[in-house]
Amino acid sequence: MKNKISVPTESQSQIAVVNWFHVQYPTKVIFAIPNGAWLHGTKLQRIQQANKMKREGLLKGVSDLFIAVPRNGLRSSHGLFLEMKREGETASSISDEQRLFLDQMFALGFDAHWAAGFDQAKEIIEKYMKEVI
Repeated sequence: MKNKISVPTESQSQIAVVNWFHVQYPTKVIFAIPNGAWLHGTKLQRIQQANKMKREGLLKGVSDLFIAVPRNGLRSSHGLFLEMKREGETASSISDEQRLFLDQMFALGFDAHWAAGFDQAKEIIEKYMKEVI
C-alpha cells in the first residue's frame, strides 16, 4: 500500500504564510480578510449573520490576505492583495468574483495575485518586498 502525501489545506498554507511573514518582516503589516468565514448556529441564525455581514460591507471575491506596505520601483503599488488556494490548484480554481476583484485592485494601483500554496505565496511576497526594503 502506497503512502499518500498530504497536501496542506488552504487554511494551513495561509497560516504558514502569515507566520513566515511575521518572522521575515516583523515591522510590516499583513492581515487576513475573513470573507469565507464559517458561520455557526441554526440555519436561521446563519442566514441572519450572513445578511448582517453583507450590510456591514461583505464583498464576494475579496482576497484572503492583504500586505499593507506601499512599494516604489518600476511599478509602484499601494499594497499587495493575495488570494490563497491549495497547493496544486490551477487558475481555474479562482472564482469569477475573485478574478474580478484581483483585476479591479490591480487597476487601482495595488498588486494583486493568487497563489497555490505556501511556496508560491512566499515567492510572490518576496518579489514584492524586494522593492519595499
